[in-house]
Amino acid sequence: MESTLTKWYSDWQNRRHASEFDVRHTLDSKNLIRAYEAFNDVRLLNGRLDQSSDISLLEVGCATGEFYRYLRVKYPRVRYYGIDISRAAIARAREKYPEAHFAVSNPDIKITDALRDLRMPEHPEIVYAKDVVHHQTRPFEFVSGLLQLPSEALIMRCRTRDVGETELDPELSCQYHYDGWMPYIVVNLNALIDHILEANPGCEVVVLRNHMILGGQYNRFLPKECYLTETGTAETAVGVFKKTECPGKVSIEDRTDQNPNYSLGYKVRRGLSRVLKIVTRR
Repeated sequence: MESTLTKWYSDWQNRRHASEFDVRHTLDSKNLIRAYEAFNDVRLLNGRLDQSSDISLLEVGCATGEFYRYLRVKYPRVRYYGIDISRAAIARAREKYPEAHFAVSNPDIKITDALRDLRMPEHPEIVYAKDVVHHQTRPFEFVSGLLQLPSEALIMRCRTRDVGETELDPELSCQYHYDGWMPYIVVNLNALIDHILEANPGCEVVVLRNHMILGGQYNRFLPKECYLTETGTAETAVGVFKKTECPGKVSIEDRTDQNPNYSLGYKVRRGLSRVLKIVTRR
């Protein structure tokens, strides 16, 4: 039988994955902070961290490790661990930041078992998973695994829909990327929240929802209704807080991810770089 790794995740080993996810490496520290803090998921995380935070954080889907650099600059006392299924991305992360803890994970085994095999903390205070859930063949099962890990909070960024059932067949909801097809599952938001509360009834769930049309972008092959505004598709940040004064509370806020306010110097350098690429192609 063809394994999950072979059928759906082999294209993550493409070296293009490492190079395309490494674009933030060119940013200086100030602009790197601006880039990450434009996103709702990082806003949720920053609401739980400060300069004195002496905790462990596991990033699931760390790619080439730039979020480690963000944390090192912003919260130097956070103990960081990063895992990713891409060997090329982890190799690049280790090359840049040999002092950090990066490891290749196996999507064919449970994440709890993966951490044990990798000798990483099985229950860090915070787990952070950005743009990982929607690339899973079994997203709800994957979320269940994530929920078992943190002692304090799970923060993730995923793709949701307000109306309509989740299409769980990756043959019908997928994305062509890195010369192959990969799952792109848009989960029903209410179903996701119910799933979280069933697994952790005493937690607080905070949702920051950035509505946008998900269909028709970046070689995505999605159900037809995902191309319609009435479906309410969104890039959605979800915070699951186990340590809370409001157990069982669910709050949903519509909040747009911001465009990073990069410095003038960086904008000029980026513009010149683009012009140079156009000229050299001629």
